[in-house]
Amino acid sequence: MIKNTTKSVFQFGVRQKVLLVLMCVLLTALSVSGWFALQEEKENILQEINQRGSDISRFVAKSLVYSVIGYDYHTIDLLLKEITLSEDVGYSKVVNLKGNTMAEAGILLEDDSSRMVIFNEELVLNEEVVGKLTLGFSTDKTMKRLEHQKYSLIKREAIILLLIAFGEIIALSYIIIKPVSIISNSLNKKEEEGQVLGTIPLNSNDEFGNLANKFNELSQNLNIANAELQSRVDYADKELIKTNNLLLERSSELMDLNTEFKKLSVTDALTGLYNRRYFEEKLEDEMKVTKRHGDIYSLLLIDIDKFKVVNDTYGHMHGDTVIKEVAKTINSRLREIDVVCRIGGEEFVAICKFANKEGAIELAENIRELVAENTMSIGKDNIKVTISIGVVTVMAENSDEDVNSLFKYADIALYHSKNNGRNRVTHYNDIEKMAV
Repeated sequence: MIKNTTKSVFQFGVRQKVLLVLMCVLLTALSVSGWFALQEEKENILQEINQRGSDISRFVAKSLVYSVIGYDYHTIDLLLKEITLSEDVGYSKVVNLKGNTMAEAGILLEDDSSRMVIFNEELVLNEEVVGKLTLGFSTDKTMKRLEHQKYSLIKREAIILLLIAFGEIIALSYIIIKPVSIISNSLNKKEEEGQVLGTIPLNSNDEFGNLANKFNELSQNLNIANAELQSRVDYADKELIKTNNLLLERSSELMDLNTEFKKLSVTDALTGLYNRRYFEEKLEDEMKVTKRHGDIYSLLLIDIDKFKVVNDTYGHMHGDTVIKEVAKTINSRLREIDVVCRIGGEEFVAICKFANKEGAIELAENIRELVAENTMSIGKDNIKVTISIGVVTVMAENSDEDVNSLFKYADIALYHSKNNGRNRVTHYNDIEKMAV
């Protein structure tokens, strides 16, 4: 409601827009013209000041030459004071050939450069310089004159602007604004039911009248076509509703299929665990969280010991049974916040959130012991298998490692377990300590 009110307040009609444009153009033109006129007047006045200053400086200099030679300080002082009593001269000073000030009248401030024009004239006798005269001519009178002209110009421009705008708006109101308003009001008028457009009640022999006649013809033809089209639309609506309901049913089925496909894309078909693709995406996310918040987590890389022997002895079908049993055992021991994935063959990896080194090793030992104690039925035989586990822990200080580096460290720890008897857990950080 507030938005609509604001829009109506600042929405200009044609009359206001034309008046605004016209005033802006006139104001700009008159301002530029006035500015050039003031500049020209200012230049003329400054030239006049320079000319008068030069003439007065030469005249006074000739009058002071003999007084300077005769060191008549009193006469020089009286003459300078008399000069500074005038409205034009605000400062005067006489300096002899040695640079000594013989007389000075008036006040010259440091910030008077914009209010006073300085003239320096040498005191010459028989083509020999005997001193220097300095006169400061005040520009206050000139500035007042310019200010008066500026205000007069502004008043004149304002009167001209108002007269032109008044005349133009009257002419525009009858010639353009009135027919445009009739057309606009007719277009905004609510039409009768079944009509797309109404008619424009404008009869004139100009372009606006011709436009109204053409519009009325178009409106009549459009209303007839709309009536015919509406009957077809009503029928089409019924068919569209049926089709739309069918599409909704198909869309729901597609959404279910899409969810299933998304699940299958990150799930290992044999074990039901997540696959390698999901593991890499999840590990990337965990690394970002660690860099941002300093959280800790550990990776458990798990491999079934001597699995090739199982495959060679019992066949790949029973080998798949062993993989599923081991996966089930691993998943049962992990926490709800942990993620376990099958990344290929008989190899698994678990991402254990908030698990430090000690916690990860303890969890890995529990999984190892549970797998080793589990007896599996393979055909007529009951067998047991063991697993080897490599562990690496990620903390804030080593969170800059990439996915490949972390997986490499876990793999090194895993192979250390393999090479040292299997059925054991090795943490990557303990490998160097073991070597020592």
